[in-house]
Amino acid sequence: MKPHWSCTLSSTIWRITKGALAGALCLIASAATGFAEDFSAKDYPTRPVRIVVPYAAGGGTDALARFLSHGLEKRLGQPFIIENRPGQGTATGAAYVARTAPDGYTLLAATSSTLAFNPSVYKKLPYEPETDFSPISLIAAVPFVLVVNPSLPVNSVAELVTLAKSKPGALSYGSGGMGSPHHVYMELFKSMTGTDIKHVPYRGGGRPWAMSWPATCRSCSATSGR
Repeated sequence: MKPHWSCTLSSTIWRITKGALAGALCLIASAATGFAEDFSAKDYPTRPVRIVVPYAAGGGTDALARFLSHGLEKRLGQPFIIENRPGQGTATGAAYVARTAPDGYTLLAATSSTLAFNPSVYKKLPYEPETDFSPISLIAAVPFVLVVNPSLPVNSVAELVTLAKSKPGALSYGSGGMGSPHHVYMELFKSMTGTDIKHVPYRGGGRPWAMSWPATCRSCSATSGR
């Protein structure tokens, strides 16, 4: 089966020019001849299915995947096991799934980083976004919000920009890793506002969210589900 994507990969970058930042979460599988027929078989699945999450546990992608797996287990009668494989802006998990048997028993919770951002961020990837996977379903569209440590003396985006400009390099923001939506959108924010805010990458979205509250992190970007 030749993978078929109903939209271009760039369309997963949602409405940036309209003032709303959002990312997409898709469920996909490794591509190969006969996959569609195997996956649509009436007795599928006959054994446990793995859903690889290319981020560390505790973040938004991980939470959505676990919620999805619970529903799939109830409906299809087999365990759907979450396997976290973070690293290289989701490339580690994506490459792992691309190399697995294309039998529908190892799926990937792919984000806009996996399918759209990484080809622009990294010179070389261990997988091909357009040909190594077959799409199954769009799971969620997740808007991104900007949050700060409550100890920071700001009450609006304008005040944050003013503070950042008065102290170049003094503020930092956490992200889910290099090339993650958090990273890309905050770099866009910096470019649009002319500010210098240091990037602190983590291996998933949960950690920077937690770090936005202690005084060790002076500003932070995070996701929020609809």
